[in-house]
Amino acid sequence: MLANKLQAIVVLRRQIARQPIRAHKLYSNYNQRDYYISQLSEDGRFADLGDSFKDVYDAILRLTSLSEPFHWSREKPMQDENLKSRIFKGIAYYCKMEADREDKKATRFHSSVFAVPLAAVNLFVFFLDDMEAVEKGTKDDSLTKEVHKQLSRCALQSWTLPLRGDHTDSHPISPERFRMHVWWVGGNALTYRPSFYTAVMLQSVEMIDTMTHVVSHIFTPTSHTNSNESYWDEGICADGFGWGHGPQAYNNGYPKDGILSGLNIIKDLKGTPWEKEITYRNMDWLINFIRGISWSHYKGFDAPMQSRHIFTRKMKDDVSYIYNLAQLLIENFSYLLTEEQLKEMNDLLDHKDVQMMDGYPSGYYKGVRYFWNNDDLIKKTDKLYFYLNMASNRCDGVEFAHIMADKLNLFTADGSYVIARDGTEWAESKGAWELASLPGITARYIETAKLVPGTNWSGYNSIHPYAGGVARNDNGAAGFIFEKDDRKKLDGAGVIHQDGSKEIFGVKAHKGYFIIGDTIVCLGAGISDHRPEMGSEIRTTINQTKWATDILYHTAGSPSIETYGMDKNGVKVTLKGCESRSKDIPWVKQDGILYAVLPEHTSGEVVMLAEERKTHWELLNFTNNEADNELCPIFQIWVNHGAAPVDCKYSYLMYAGDQEPQSYLASNPVQIISNTTKLQAVANNSMIQAVFYDNETVCSTETLKMKVSKPTVVMLEQEGDKLFITVSDPNQDVNLDELIIYLTIPLVGDGNTIDNEWHAVPIKMPGIPEVGKPNTVVVNLK
Repeated sequence: MLANKLQAIVVLRRQIARQPIRAHKLYSNYNQRDYYISQLSEDGRFADLGDSFKDVYDAILRLTSLSEPFHWSREKPMQDENLKSRIFKGIAYYCKMEADREDKKATRFHSSVFAVPLAAVNLFVFFLDDMEAVEKGTKDDSLTKEVHKQLSRCALQSWTLPLRGDHTDSHPISPERFRMHVWWVGGNALTYRPSFYTAVMLQSVEMIDTMTHVVSHIFTPTSHTNSNESYWDEGICADGFGWGHGPQAYNNGYPKDGILSGLNIIKDLKGTPWEKEITYRNMDWLINFIRGISWSHYKGFDAPMQSRHIFTRKMKDDVSYIYNLAQLLIENFSYLLTEEQLKEMNDLLDHKDVQMMDGYPSGYYKGVRYFWNNDDLIKKTDKLYFYLNMASNRCDGVEFAHIMADKLNLFTADGSYVIARDGTEWAESKGAWELASLPGITARYIETAKLVPGTNWSGYNSIHPYAGGVARNDNGAAGFIFEKDDRKKLDGAGVIHQDGSKEIFGVKAHKGYFIIGDTIVCLGAGISDHRPEMGSEIRTTINQTKWATDILYHTAGSPSIETYGMDKNGVKVTLKGCESRSKDIPWVKQDGILYAVLPEHTSGEVVMLAEERKTHWELLNFTNNEADNELCPIFQIWVNHGAAPVDCKYSYLMYAGDQEPQSYLASNPVQIISNTTKLQAVANNSMIQAVFYDNETVCSTETLKMKVSKPTVVMLEQEGDKLFITVSDPNQDVNLDELIIYLTIPLVGDGNTIDNEWHAVPIKMPGIPEVGKPNTVVVNLK
């Protein structure tokens, strides 16, 4: 077997070496070829560079760019022997300086781990004939041998650096090296590190054995309840999303990059002895991942809740990775797919548009879905998109890094959401957003220009464990207890980053969300400012979006309906005064969405604003420093709870259907059953949705009463003589095997019991790794 592998690896290296490896991302900016040649002296040193670590890095990438024309597989490789000699001397000099560095820890991240090893692999590839001649002993000149040695040392850094401080530092060629550390999982393990290509370049059977083991285990899920046992604690989540840089949703980054690279490695190993060592039983978790990550994208745009690149100025977001995953899945594992799964993946490739994935069960690509590993509730149809990002102490927030990426992701996991019909609503307005007024959040108001940029690789989450949701077909509900956590923890490099803006802390709220068809109801209770000394008013922002149409609005107590045209300069209207006792519902309709505030459950004034606002891209993301700003039409509506609120509340709905505002509201489409810190609940004629923050409270409607055995999110849907009961455990207790729903209506079903007026419905809770997943049971009504 060893002999077969040694023979196979020779062929494999030649195959892979026919093309530059990720060269477009490596040295595309190093394109001043004539200048570099003019600066490259006979001894291989650049006259305009010194010997600092930064200059050594620049020198290696310059040499890589200069060397590509010498690539052996070109039809006519360059034959400039003088330039080649200077390049070889430069490689020997600069790569030795890089490999000889004594610092081995976090200071070597990123360049010494990603870019330099990738450059070394490419340089080895470009001059493969020379490198193989050294290995065969047919080329004996000392310079070429030194180039081979130093390129090998630099490439090996993708396996050896940075030091982790555990046993794998002594034995880096081991599967354990690629587990249980943020630097060594997901994209950091297989994509940005050229770990596989280094193994092939060095013709190491042991390293490829290790890679084979790794890629044979990465298609299994992680979750909050098995992250210590799952192969990658950052990768495919059990709920269908993906984690990166800790337990934070990062669908368009680290997890998908790691999975794509794993699939490509498997493809490269086809026809080799390692192919037989790659074994799987099914691809269900990977298919769930492909479906799941499509939910964070809508009609060309990524929802602004994931990654440190939310506020990078760009026109469209690329989701070709979804189709690449499907293509590689078919190429590598079609024999493991059912007929239905194979058809589904082929449909994805045929359409190249997830919006066209019709005819599949609700929750695959459309409908309402709750992502319990990420505290996200999403509704996605052809006409409406709603993405809610809640917070708990299980999930990280959304990372940011002011020296390289987003600068101010301070509120992104505070219950922020987007509601949209075509995706441009946020894409064309976010450059002018006031960040303390993200749609959906309850926060202390502070101007964006006064927020202090910072770095936090974990983002901000809530100190409370309670965050849960349910979903079925076109309906869903969710709730969480929001109180931003100001406690600090070490990042992957062992650094604690300090907060810049203390004003972001101190606000607490119980926040519930209820999706009933085209209506979304949002409830807030217990809104309090625990740090009133920070000053400023506390606002709940209903929306901040693109001002795209004329505005139709009605103020509380007014007999009329007003229209404000886009041809005017701007308007600010108080729709409901702070002291108003009117039960008249103030409402606004803009860009096809009706916003209606329910005054009986809202404390504070309701304000609507439409204006042209100048973008401030440079405040939002490091890469926007050269971006031009422009005027942007903004529509905003919020509830002002005032300064130092105590136990305030809000209640509003957003409607995206076709009915006119007056007739829709007159139909009393949704009833607010409760809006307290113990229970938030709504109902219509056939449905009750409730967020139980404790299990001592009874939910009472005109037709029934309901109580629960444990805090839960629950949805009751009546269809004929059947009652669909969907529940989830918002605290994700691994010891909770069963949750009981008690109802005062007669039921028929297995396991149901009667205690006085209460009919008990026991519901089995999902086990590891699906703790927190909604579960639906069906009972019959008598």
